Amino acid sequence: MSGNLEKVAYEKIKVAISKGYIKKGNKLKEVSLAKSLNMSRATVKGAFKRLVYEGLAEHEPNKGVSVVNPSPEDIMEAFQVRAQLEEMATILAVGNLGPEDFKNLHELIQKETELFKARDLDQYHEINNAFHLKIAEKSGNRVLLHYVRELLQKTTIYCILFDPFYQLLDTNNPSPREHQKIVQYLENKEKKKAGLEMKTHLESTMSGIDLKKVPPNDYLTV
Repeated sequence: MSGNLEKVAYEKIKVAISKGYIKKGNKLKEVSLAKSLNMSRATVKGAFKRLVYEGLAEHEPNKGVSVVNPSPEDIMEAFQVRAQLEEMATILAVGNLGPEDFKNLHELIQKETELFKARDLDQYHEINNAFHLKIAEKSGNRVLLHYVRELLQKTTIYCILFDPFYQLLDTNNPSPREHQKIVQYLENKEKKKAGLEMKTHLESTMSGIDLKKVPPNDYLTV
C-alpha cells in the first residue's frame, strides 16, 4: 500500500514540476509537500528518492533534495550528441528491420498520438522513447545503443522541465508526423534520408524547448 502512495506522490510532484509550479533549482520541502498532498513525510521522502533516481531532482548532503536546473549549454550539447548518434543508429538499422518491427513502430506512433491528446505525460515520454530505442536496438551496435539510452533519459528530463506539454491547447504535435516520415524512409531502405530525417527531428525537438519558460500565474511555492 505504501508503494502505491509513493507512486501517487511521485506523479503529483512530477506534474507540478512539469507545469512549473515547482521551479527548477528549488528545494523540495518534505514537510510542506506532505501537508499539501495530505500524505506522510515518509511517503513523500520515498517519492523524492524516485525523482532523484530518474534525474529530475538531485540530493546534496546537508542541503536536501532540489529540482535539477540544467543550463542552456547542457541541453544543447546533449541534444547535439544525441542527434548525431541517432542519425548513425537509423542508418545502421536499415536492413535489420523486418515486417514485425515496422508494425511495432507504426503502433508506437499511433499510441504516441493518442497519449498526447490525453495529455498523459509519463506514458507519452515512455512511448516516444520506445520508438527511438527500437531503432537504436536494430542498429546492432551495443555501444551505440548504450549511449543513446543514456542520452534519452537525460533529454527526456529536459523536455519535462522545459517543453510546454501542458500549455499546448491544440493537438498540433509534429512528433508523430516526423516519426512517420522516418519509418517511411526506413521501409524504403533510404539510409541517408532516414538518418537525416532523424537528425532533423531531434533538432526540431530541441528548438521547441522553451529555455525561458517561467512559472504560470497560479504558481505556488512549496
